[in-house]
Amino acid sequence: MAIAALLLAALTACATGLTVRSDIDPGADFSRYRTYNFFDPMGVEGGYNSAEFGEHYRAAISGEMSRRGYTLADRPDLMINVTWRADDKIRIRSYSTPYASGAYHARPSGAYYGSEAGLGISTGTMTTQTTEASIFIDLVDFAQQRVVWQGVAVFNVTDEVRTQLRDAIFTSVNEIMAEFPHTAGK
Repeated sequence: MAIAALLLAALTACATGLTVRSDIDPGADFSRYRTYNFFDPMGVEGGYNSAEFGEHYRAAISGEMSRRGYTLADRPDLMINVTWRADDKIRIRSYSTPYASGAYHARPSGAYYGSEAGLGISTGTMTTQTTEASIFIDLVDFAQQRVVWQGVAVFNVTDEVRTQLRDAIFTSVNEIMAEFPHTAGK
């Protein structure tokens, strides 16, 4: 259940800080691809993840593929898989802050505080922990069993919105698939 909550938080973070990239197999002939289907199960459906993730991804990707002229088929040209990865990141930032506090001088019977000029430097470190999530969409040539295109969305997980699972999935899929330059048969 913790993995599902993490994925939910990761997906809802898509609105801000989303970085998308893709990679294409230069040897693939995309003009011969007209149909698609999904791995069963997809990577986002395994383990403790909810089947709801797969349902939302299938719907979002099917919409994108349909807009490009691809049709769902039992024996497809392309198989689609969705996987994800989460990496904990720790960022340590050191800082220094100068301050002026007035001159303090030693008294014959008192302690000495500060410098004679009354200047000092405060130093410290700030540590923040974030989780970086990556969503991968792989298009696999069914006949040759090789990945011909991969789109990836990378973003920091935030706690701001955890209730917008469907919208977050559709947003991330739309952003990733915007990198896919092909239409069916062309």
